[in-house]
Amino acid sequence: MKYRAVIHLFYYEDMSIEEISRVLKQKPSTTRAQLTSARYKLKEIMSKEDYDV
Repeated sequence: MKYRAVIHLFYYEDMSIEEISRVLKQKPSTTRAQLTSARYKLKEIMSKEDYDV
């Protein structure tokens, strides 16, 4: 999944947007957009789990 790497590098490896974009060989704006989308999807997943309990 394209969002998994961005989330992992940002939160677990403590890398900046610029560092992640270099590692993944993409523009910083692409990395930033993927991180934003990943956060949104993660928020949706987490909120659905709250109602399942």
